[in-house]
Amino acid sequence: MNLIDNWEGYYEYGIGYSLPQFGERVNIQVNFQGNNDNFVGTVKEVSSEHSVPLEATIIGFTDNELISFIKTYPKVARQKEFGSSEIKMENGQIGIEHQGYIDPKFDAIYGSWSITETAPADQGAYPITVYGTWLLRRVK
Repeated sequence: MNLIDNWEGYYEYGIGYSLPQFGERVNIQVNFQGNNDNFVGTVKEVSSEHSVPLEATIIGFTDNELISFIKTYPKVARQKEFGSSEIKMENGQIGIEHQGYIDPKFDAIYGSWSITETAPADQGAYPITVYGTWLLRRVK
């Protein structure tokens, strides 16, 4: 299935997020460029209370019906405080790993994403991973 095109769909906040983020969907628009084996692209999020107001880049590959890519924002978006939907932008970059499946029958691609970061603690930093799901359908 040819992926090089415009897609729309969503990502959803999952395990590791607390309310009000947990279970929230953010609508996205994705453009894949290059070729099916190795591609690049951009991700724009539709403005909402839970979206990140930045354009992200993606780089990835496919292997038969599997797809893998990393989405990178030019800054790091963090909650202003625990349990808040407000975000603050910090310097740096964060890579979000996406794994999924290509579904030619429904002209869709979908899967899960994860972010692993180091969380500060009183006795030292420790790794924390958060997860979610995503789905894209070709723009017709």
